[in-house]
Amino acid sequence: MFSLCAVLFCAATFVTLQGITLGTGERTAQRFIAMQTGTITATLPASSWQSEETELLGNLAGIPHVQHAGTLVMADATGNAADVSSWGTQIHTNVTVGTMNGLRARGASLRSGLPFADADTNTVLLGERVASELGIGVAQTGHEISVNGVPMRVSGIIEDAPHQSALATSIVVTPATARLLNMLPTSRTVQIGVAPGNATAVARSLPLALWPADPESVSLKLPADPHTLRASLMADAEQTTLIITVVMVVVSIFTVVNTMQIAISERRREIGISLGLGMPAWHIAMQFLLEALLLGLCGAFAGMALGALVAAALAMGLGWPFLLPWTVLLVPFAGAAVGALGGLAPAIQATRVDPAELLRST
Repeated sequence: MFSLCAVLFCAATFVTLQGITLGTGERTAQRFIAMQTGTITATLPASSWQSEETELLGNLAGIPHVQHAGTLVMADATGNAADVSSWGTQIHTNVTVGTMNGLRARGASLRSGLPFADADTNTVLLGERVASELGIGVAQTGHEISVNGVPMRVSGIIEDAPHQSALATSIVVTPATARLLNMLPTSRTVQIGVAPGNATAVARSLPLALWPADPESVSLKLPADPHTLRASLMADAEQTTLIITVVMVVVSIFTVVNTMQIAISERRREIGISLGLGMPAWHIAMQFLLEALLLGLCGAFAGMALGALVAAALAMGLGWPFLLPWTVLLVPFAGAAVGALGGLAPAIQATRVDPAELLRST
């Protein structure tokens, strides 16, 4: 019973850990995938600013899976900042250069107000945090502010893409406004929104479509592949489970060895009588080996069922996806193998009982 319970506990722990590890790994992978944007960032040379956006992005219309595309040079790429003042309040904030198409490609949206036109030179969009610090509410769009001493009209307040916050602390100006303020970046960044899972296929055609004169000067930054990300997370989870499994198998083997040795010491008289009546030694060895194997098989089978139930209950209670690999079905056979390995040494030891010495001692 001690061997049976030990194998059962180890098998149940293994199956439960498999369920917990795979469930939490899948949940984490889904969260990371949800945070990924299906946006490719293409950086073009400075000479691309001489082209209008409609001309520059005209060739993208023929590329499948492209949903939105537009100019959007984020504040960390422009390196520009400006002093913005309104209602007597002045703050120093980041400047993003872009168009409405670029904002849509990133996944940003207007929280209030109206979009600006690409050719506008006197309007800006405010990030949510910038608008809050300036005291401008959603109903106050159209209010005039000062950007580096130049009067500008607030066209609207923008909300950044889900799980993104860079635009919340920025003001967005058109390329024409950036040229007027002497803030035009040295390179042009185009955001291309693509259907999920198609970024790699779309990227092959982008350099030639965006800048046919010199495709090699176009650099691309692709979003992380969700399939690769999920595979990496699940591989890490499986490695952790494997380490724990090896430890439990070693513990199970030593437990079976210990209990089978105790069983042999308690049944020495029975073994000696059997040998004295002419039973072959290998029959004795097979008897104990089979006993250990059956204990491992039954314990592992019961542990597999118990572990699956515990994993299912935890997944249901905590909202995890319930996942178990097909390899869980091999747990009973692994338990039998563990029992056989653990019972091998005691089985050999049982054949070395000397009936004559046993009878003399009794």
